Amino acid sequence: MAFYEWVCRECDIFWDRDCQMGKAPNRTKCPKCKKLSGRYYENANVSVSFKDDGQGNGGLGVGGANDFHTVRRRYQKVAENGFDKDSANRFLRKSIEQSKLAAADESFRYKPMHLKYDKLAQDRGVKKVSASEVERKIQNAKKLTEEAYDRANKLGYRDVQGNKLDVTKPQKQQ
Repeated sequence: MAFYEWVCRECDIFWDRDCQMGKAPNRTKCPKCKKLSGRYYENANVSVSFKDDGQGNGGLGVGGANDFHTVRRRYQKVAENGFDKDSANRFLRKSIEQSKLAAADESFRYKPMHLKYDKLAQDRGVKKVSASEVERKIQNAKKLTEEAYDRANKLGYRDVQGNKLDVTKPQKQQ
């Protein structure tokens, strides 16, 4: 969020409002006279600060100025000529350190999932299916599959290498 300012030239007042970055309207109603007034840009100072140029040249004195153009020029030199020895060593040490931290971070590893069925049932209406119900559903799926194959055989569909469709083996596309 950022503060944006508006000015009403008729009432000679200034006001500000907190809006999302880049989402502030150019014109808004004056709080006093309710007429549309424009944005006030004279106090809109933009400052950009780079603490590190990505090569470890941050901080005081190590890499010189860290303004946008200096950092951009450094990146262009690296793209053209590659790293100098000190920058390459800093980059390598930083990469090794980040790799070690990533390898030690346990949050990225797979962990077993322990579902709380009672909470799921309460929040989402989910219920745990019993083993006998699972078996019943599997039998029902097999029965439906056999019926579908029987209908296909009656309509004249044939297996690739046989004279009728066989439920026990997967079918190939023709």
